Order: sequence, then structure tokens, then C-alpha cells
Amino acid sequence: MAFDYAKTAQMVLEEVGGEKNVEGLTHCITRLRFVLKDEKIPKDAQIEKIPGVLRVVRQGGQYQIVIGNEVSNVYRELVKIGKFEETTVAKGDGPKENIFSRLSGFVAGCMTPLLPAMLGCGMIKVVLILLTTFHLVDTTGSTYVILNAAGDAFFYFMPVLLAMTTAKRLGSNIYLAMVVGAFLIHPDIGGLLSAGNASYFGLPVTSATYSSSVLPVLLIVPLMGYIERFADKICPSLVKVFLKPLIVIFISVPLALVVVGPIGSVLGNYLANGISLLYSKAGWLAIMLLSAGMPFIIMTGMHYALLPIATIGITSLGFDAVLVVTMFCSNLAQGAASLAVAVKNKNRDIKSTASAAGISAIIAGVTEPSMYGVTLKYKTPMVASVIGAGVAGFYAGITHVVAYSMGGSPSSLSLIQMIGGEGFGNVINGVITLVISLAVTFIMTLILYKPETEEPEPVLQVQEPKKDVLIKTIELSSPLTGTVLPLTEVEDAVFSGGVLGEGVAIIPEEGKVFAPADGVIDAVTDTRHAIGITTSHGLELLIHVGLDTVQLNGDGFTLHCKMGDPVKKGSLLLEFDMEKIKKAGCSLTTPVLVSNMTNFVSLKPSQKSQVKAGDTLLTIV
Repeated sequence: MAFDYAKTAQMVLEEVGGEKNVEGLTHCITRLRFVLKDEKIPKDAQIEKIPGVLRVVRQGGQYQIVIGNEVSNVYRELVKIGKFEETTVAKGDGPKENIFSRLSGFVAGCMTPLLPAMLGCGMIKVVLILLTTFHLVDTTGSTYVILNAAGDAFFYFMPVLLAMTTAKRLGSNIYLAMVVGAFLIHPDIGGLLSAGNASYFGLPVTSATYSSSVLPVLLIVPLMGYIERFADKICPSLVKVFLKPLIVIFISVPLALVVVGPIGSVLGNYLANGISLLYSKAGWLAIMLLSAGMPFIIMTGMHYALLPIATIGITSLGFDAVLVVTMFCSNLAQGAASLAVAVKNKNRDIKSTASAAGISAIIAGVTEPSMYGVTLKYKTPMVASVIGAGVAGFYAGITHVVAYSMGGSPSSLSLIQMIGGEGFGNVINGVITLVISLAVTFIMTLILYKPETEEPEPVLQVQEPKKDVLIKTIELSSPLTGTVLPLTEVEDAVFSGGVLGEGVAIIPEEGKVFAPADGVIDAVTDTRHAIGITTSHGLELLIHVGLDTVQLNGDGFTLHCKMGDPVKKGSLLLEFDMEKIKKAGCSLTTPVLVSNMTNFVSLKPSQKSQVKAGDTLLTIV
């Protein structure tokens, strides 16, 4: 990279408030990770203008500056200039997030793992709606009963599933938590509560229905963690194996039934009634504001915190009037803005990137490429998308557009989730909402967006010697065994936005990383979680094991290579402890990237959803 490391380090340090504002400093293979005393001091836009800086990310109490492959050089200069100690870490836990952010993060962390099951059952309900609407299935027949049960299964048993994910997030015993979740929906308990006048050792038990509930479990499982630790302290080792779970269940059951459960049930009812009241009285305002602000909610990950509201709406009211509808308006607007940028731009690279991002958002509801690669980058398209989504949300609000089931990420295909109720009025208004979001955003983007007029430097076109490389097809083998994931689905904007390169991600099934091609090791992090390789074809590869695994400081990682080592395809490079990574709360998702695709024509991922180490993963020409 052609920038001056010392100058970049000096500018970065000044912009973050100088060494007096730095409480901790580390780096991974691509990012400088600051813990700052006052995060209000640095201005993201100014730092992103510094030569060598790709992006700024505020995440997990850290101020992260994405540099790329040269991060270690900038880090060394920072250590010299700021007189920091090597691998400085935060003295405390870093800046404390406000209570709302922590609660949102907790709820999102508990709900997110349930999304595949929730969306799968939701789509079964969509299919069932279509089958009954077009009279392909009799509502009194056994086929209907079976499909209806499959669609309802997730929602009915949600207390059990949510208890598992909540306990797992808190590090509690997941099976004890599931027992209490199952207890709440046990048929005998349901019958007892519906009959009324129940009591437990003289304590009154409030009549409530806990199937499909969310809040009671989110309240009781954290309390069970304290009960579990208390039982662990008082139980003698000799009898702990049965006495500890006995104490946990014996205390948790009345607590859930007499205190926490009723509170959660009452709160859930109030929330459902509040949604209904808001939607009937001022729904247009709420939907309009949420639709317009959804891109910024998604950037913080707080849209997952809206899942309980959507779930409560569907189970209590029969429809969701908040999450699906507002994301529907917003995602379509992001896609329309990107397509307008493609239409108005003459630069072939920008036109290609914006077109792909726009189609992805409109058809599949995947908006990260649009947000990070187009609308945020050029700013005015983001303004246009906010206006378009807001206008569409206003119409959806005044016409009471709702979704009768949960499905995938909201997109144009979500119209089928709007089929239901009486007649086709709701889905027709959904179509009008779609047209408004696309049309208003597209037109506003054409008006507001002004493409950059500067021409590419002529030097960039003098690449004729590379043709011998471009003629050949280069195949890279998979460095891991596991499930292949599109890069856009990685829960880290820097990777999913393509900032560090093109490629795919792999969710590993085995804790071993092998060389995907012949080459030389040109980067190894001190924390051993990421490796850079330059192949014999000139490809620059990055294999980043897990997300945020830098916080493990190398614990659980064993290197079998070092900087400068020549490696052969299939050589063992790294071993990692998958269980240790998961217990630390980190994702195992491993991006495999080509960071210098500008020197090549195109990259094509393998069509396989499952790969073994050594299988073809990427084809580059």
C-alpha cells in the first residue's frame, strides 16, 4: 500500500483524541481496535478520509478502524507515537452501553438463533394460506391439520426453544431452562390455569396462557442463572449431581408461575394491546418513522430486538403490523436507490456493483451490499431511500397493511405473506406500497445523486502483462470443512459489505485450516486467528477464523506456519478449538476472501452448500 504508515498513525491518533483518550489498543488482521474514554471525540467521516483507512465501525464497546492488510504496520507506528505498550488492552470493560442498548442486545442475542425455525414455520403458514386461498386444500381435511401443526409448531413451543437460546447466551444450564419452559406449556398446567382459582402452597396463581409467549421466559431464565449459582455453592459435592437441579427446578417453578410468568404475560398483553391501539389510532406515523429509520436500526443490529413485538403480534392478533411491513418498505427503497445509481452512472464498475446490490435488496431482501456499497457511500441515495421508505410507510400505515406470517428477509416476495384476512385488499395495498417505495426512491435518487465526474487514471488501464493470468482459470480449494455461506449473510458489515475483498464464508465443522493453494504466508496475527496468503497466481487471500475472535488473544488457536513460510495446497496451517470459541460468545463463521480482485476479472463461488477441505471453493478468472 502506498500510504505513509507513520503519517496515517499520527492522523488517526489525533482524530481519536490523542493518547490521553485511549484506554486500550489492540489490532487484528484488518482493524485497529481502540477502547476510548470518550467515544464522542472522534468524527467517523474525518477518520475515513485519512489515507489508508477503509471504514470505521463502532461495535462491542470498541472504536474499530478498518485498515486492511497493512494494519500491523500502522499499529506499530501508533505504539511508537503514543508510547503505548504492545498489545495494550482495556483496563476495564470499556465504555458501558446504556440500559436500552444492553437490553436490545440481550433480546436480539436470544431471538436471532431461532430465526431459521421461525422463518421456516412462517413460510409453511404462507404456503398453507396460498393452498386454502386457491381451494387446493380442504380446511377440514388431514392435510390441512398436518401443515397447520407444522406451521404452528415453532410458535406454540417457543417458550422451550427461547429458554434454550437464553440459557446458552447467559452460560446457564440449557436443559434446566428448557424444563421450566416446557412446564409453562404443559397441558395440565394450561388446563389448571384456564379453570382459574389455582394456588401453589396458598400462593395465588394468575390465570394466563404461556404457549407462544416470549416475555415470561426472557424474565425467568436470567433469574434461574442466579438460582443455579446459589445451588452450586450450597450443595455438597457428594449429592450435587441430583440436589442442584432439584433446587433449581423447585425454586424456579413457583417463581415462574406465581411471580415472573404473570408479569411477563401481563406485559405481553399490554404490548399486544398497545400495538393494536397505536396501529388503529396513529399507525401511519409509527410505520412511516420506522420505515424511514430502518437502515440505521439495521446497522446497529437492533432490528432483531423488534422480533418479540412481531411474534407477539402474530400470536396474539394474528398479524404483524410493524417489523415485516417497515423492513419491506425500507429494503425495497434501498434496492431502488442502488438501481437508480446504476442507471445514472457511466462508470462500468459502479454500474455493475449498484445493479447487483439493487437486485439483491429487491428480490432477496439482502440490503447490506446496497447500504454499505452504494447508498451510504454516495450519501444522497441514502437520503432518497429514507424519503421513499417513509412515503411508502405512510401509505402502508393509513391503509393498515399487515403481514399474516413471518418469512425471510422482507422483499418483493413478501407480498405473499400479506395474503389473508377477508379478500385481497391487504395484498393489493401491499403492491401499491411496493410501487410507491420503488418509484419515489428511484425518482428522488435520480434527482439528488450526482455521479463523480473524475475519470479513472490512465495508468490503471496499462495492465496488459496480466493477460496471461486472466486467460487462465484459477481454482482455490476450501481451507475448511463446513457449510458455505454467502458473504452478504455474514453478521459483520465490514465483511458482508465487501470492504476487505470478495469471497464466501464457511461455518466450520472441524477445527482445522488448510492451505487453499500453493503460496507464501504473508500475514499472521499475534492472536493467531487469521492468516494471509499470497498464492503462486498472485492472489492475496485472507482466512479469518470466526468473528470477533481477536478477543480470545490466541487462546484455543494453534499455528502450524509462520510469516514467510512457503506452503503447499492442503498443508495444515492452523487448528482451533471450536467449543472454546463458542463458549466465548464468538461466531465460528469464517470469511475466506480474495483482497486483490481488481487484478482479475471475476470470482465465482462453488454452488455446493457443504464442502470438505480440499473441494473447489472459488473459481477466479
